Amino acid sequence: MSSNSEAKADATEFLPGAGFHLLTPVYEFLARPMLGGVWRDVVTDVKTLAGRGDNLVDLGCGPGTVLQRLEFERPDLALTGVDIDPRMLSIARRRLPSAILVRGSIDAVPLEDGSADVVISSMVFHHLPRQVKQKAFHEAKRILKPKGLFLLCDFSTPINPRGEWLVRWFGKLESGVARQGAGELLEIAESASLKMLPRWTRIGCITQYEIRMHD
Repeated sequence: MSSNSEAKADATEFLPGAGFHLLTPVYEFLARPMLGGVWRDVVTDVKTLAGRGDNLVDLGCGPGTVLQRLEFERPDLALTGVDIDPRMLSIARRRLPSAILVRGSIDAVPLEDGSADVVISSMVFHHLPRQVKQKAFHEAKRILKPKGLFLLCDFSTPINPRGEWLVRWFGKLESGVARQGAGELLEIAESASLKMLPRWTRIGCITQYEIRMHD
C-alpha cells in the first residue's frame, strides 16, 4: 500500500472526535487539557516496547497526534494510521506526509493479516457500540503478527473517587464511558481469549492496557 492511500470506509455515519464536525479542526486544543498527559504516556510506552523498525498501526488515529510524536521520537518505526473521518485524515496527511494513512472503519480495517508488529488505539473505543468493539478486538488480532503487541488506552473501571466522578459525568454524555467504567472492555477481551494487563491509569479512569498476542 502506497503512502497516504485511502480505502472506502464501510460505515457512513460516525461520531466526530470532538462531537461535531465543525469542531474537528480544534479537536486537539479542546482535548489537550484532559488528554495531553495520556498522549504523552502512550508515546512513552511505544518508545519503550516497540522493536527497532517495527510496523505500527494506530486505529482511530485522528489528526495524527500520537503518530506525529512517534515520528519525531522513534523515526525508525514504519507508521500507519487508520481513521473513518476524512477531515481528521486530511489534517494527519498534512502533518505526516511519509506515513501511510488510510480511511477505514475500526471493525473492518483495510490492512492485511499479520502486517503489524504493534497496534495502538487511544480514546476511541468508548465511542463504539459493544458489537463494534468486539469486531475491533478481532481486527487488531487479525492484523497483528504472532506475539504482536496491542496497546489500548481508554476509559476504564475507576480506581479512585476522582475517576468515579469523571465516569459518572462523562457516562451521562456518552453511554460507552459508563459501560467501560463497569468493566466492558475486560469482558470483551476475556470473551476473545485475550488478557489485558494495565500499565498505568491517569485521572483515575483512563487506563493503558497491554495485550500480547499468542502464537
